[in-house]
Amino acid sequence: MDEAVTKAFATVEAELDRRRADLEALVFEMVSINSQIPPFGDERAICAFLSSALHRLGMPEAETHALVPERPNLLVRIPGAPGGRRLLLCGHIDTKPVGDARDIWRSEPLAATITGDRVYGLGITDMKASVGAMITAVAAIRACGIELAGDVLLALVADEEAGATFGAKFLAPRIAADVDAALIGEPSGWTRDWEGVHLVSRGLCCFKVRVRGTQMHSSLSDRMPSVNANIEMARLILQLRDDFAAAPISQPRDGLRPTANIAVTTSGGVFYGVVPGEAAFGCDLRIVPGVSEGEVRAFLDGWAHRMTSAGPAQVSIEYDDVLSWIPSASLAADHPLAVSAVAATRAVLGTDVPLSSFPGTTDAPWFEGAGVPTLPSLGPGILTYAHGPNEFVTREAIHEAAKIYAHIVLSYCGVAR
Repeated sequence: MDEAVTKAFATVEAELDRRRADLEALVFEMVSINSQIPPFGDERAICAFLSSALHRLGMPEAETHALVPERPNLLVRIPGAPGGRRLLLCGHIDTKPVGDARDIWRSEPLAATITGDRVYGLGITDMKASVGAMITAVAAIRACGIELAGDVLLALVADEEAGATFGAKFLAPRIAADVDAALIGEPSGWTRDWEGVHLVSRGLCCFKVRVRGTQMHSSLSDRMPSVNANIEMARLILQLRDDFAAAPISQPRDGLRPTANIAVTTSGGVFYGVVPGEAAFGCDLRIVPGVSEGEVRAFLDGWAHRMTSAGPAQVSIEYDDVLSWIPSASLAADHPLAVSAVAATRAVLGTDVPLSSFPGTTDAPWFEGAGVPTLPSLGPGILTYAHGPNEFVTREAIHEAAKIYAHIVLSYCGVAR
């Protein structure tokens, strides 16, 4: 690594050690602000807080970009010397809803609760800890008087958890010309912190299978022909599970396999005394690079046609308005940003972190689609605990993340002074 980068990182690392309490306070305050996706909340309050926090840290004024006022995104540009490589650090500031799991949270979800080295709170691993670490890393570089050889942009985006219509999907084409690569701070572990430098994120296809039977008085079901839509739905859930597993699109592509989550939602029935005439079950497919929207739809539409022909129920596919297709994304292992990420994790953690694939979906496809090579996931936390009760991140991982991001910024952008 360049000697100037090594010296600069040693200075910044010491500054980040001095800022440990400030970084934790920033993350903890973010957790206390409700930024659940609508209708449970939105991003206005957290954007207002972060704008003030960035100002206190001496950062350039944040720009607000919004498709609609209640779903704002923040963008901060930290100029370096002209002509150098320009890096985007991206983190989403929305969270999934607390949902039905509130009663099994061991602490208040909208408060950072410290238990040993763990900090519990809604969205802390997905991904408010990462956002705080990114902000603090860049602020520390500026505080040390280090001029970068290229620009850094911080994108704090809305709506990742509900399809990105108001977030990265909206923002990416507007800033793509200003950056050469992007890093997204989604959690890197599924059983422990820093399990992989994730160069791939899987795509998403969400849809409902609609099942139509015969609504009628249930007292007549033994005397007259009827089709109970709920019973047929139960049969079709198992049928789709088995048929997808055997389909060509479910087979591994470069070692990665799509995953079918069948019946993540179900609905059907009217009341006692009524044979259900309609039922539906929702599914999400996790798609890998090399699988196209066309082949997925051809399989699903063909499957529904075959099930209808076989009877007795009518079967159709209804694709979600927003989440019908989010592409997968990938970054080449020899891309300079991937090389910088590997070097940074080694320098901070003292061990090699393997290249890997993120099991979920990220904002990476929107930047990749706009022409920006993107590393889909490198951040503190364990994905297993996101989207559920008792989400947590370790305090040490928060500080490690700030150092990793600082190292990546210095090595990828380079040091001018």
